[in-house]
Amino acid sequence: MMDTFNELSDTRQGIIRKEAEIESIYERLEALDNSNTDDIHRAKTKLKHEKERLVDLKCKATELEITLMKLGVKNV
Repeated sequence: MMDTFNELSDTRQGIIRKEAEIESIYERLEALDNSNTDDIHRAKTKLKHEKERLVDLKCKATELEITLMKLGVKNV
């Protein structure tokens, strides 16, 4: 059970980091010069990838929380 708690902790920290990274990409996109389409395309591609990774992390956290609930842990 401790492994599940540790994995959930790591996953939740990953979510926080990923959300910060996505916010940073948004800020970069706002600051980019519209004439540099390559940089804009790269930033948008990275943003899409990071959003997908964030969804994966949130799904994993939910699965871990359900596992802990099945084990009888309250207030996950």
